[in-house]
Order: sequence, then structure tokens, then C-alpha cells
Amino acid sequence: MSARWVSALLVAGTAVLSGCGGPPPPSTAGGPELVSGGAVFRYRNADAEKVYLVGDFNDWSPTTDPMTDDNADGEWTLFYPLAPGSYAYKFVVDGKNWVADPSNPLSEPDGFNGRNSILKIPSTGS
Repeated sequence: MSARWVSALLVAGTAVLSGCGGPPPPSTAGGPELVSGGAVFRYRNADAEKVYLVGDFNDWSPTTDPMTDDNADGEWTLFYPLAPGSYAYKFVVDGKNWVADPSNPLSEPDGFNGRNSILKIPSTGS
């Protein structure tokens, strides 16, 4: 084996080993943040004037659950109390645009040629 190949293998091996150990990388799953008693939903849109959370948990009402952007940074948030289970949801932006959660890779067809985002809250056991 040539010195060039040995050097290449050492560099590659060092790169692989340097990724071992230590804390795992942060989760990139996205979607709502599970918290005690429910979930915090977040939607980023600096151009939105109003954002509502809709889903099977509120009968898809486009005016029941307004989200807030308290510091005007474009991040709309809402805590929603939810029991363990699976929930379909979207965001309604400015009263007309029904948008799946762009940060959540879990989705299913919505029956209208679009997608619903899916939130799964695991049971904590008995």
C-alpha cells in the first residue's frame, strides 16, 4: 500500500472517529414541542397579520385558536392542551391560506390535494 493511501485512510478514519462519543446531535424532527399537558405549536411567517391553529382537536375551526407573535419577530406560538394520541393540524394564515407545518416532516393527505401535519403525543405509561 502506498504512503498516499495510508494517509488517506488515516484522515478518513480520524474523521469517522471524531464523530463518536459525546452527546447526540440535536433532534431535527421538527414540529410542535411536547410539553407537560400538551404541545407548543410554532409557525414562522414575518409577513402574516393573523395565524390560527386548526386541527381535528378543534373541529378545524379557522377562528377558534389564534396564535400570537408577542415580540413581532415573525414566530407565531400557541400552547394547546392535548392528551396522548395522534392529531392532524394546519395553520390558517391571514384567514385564507391553510398551511401544513413546514417544520414537521410527519403528514398525511388532507383529502383536498394537500397535506395535514401530524402530531403524535405518546402515552406516558401506567
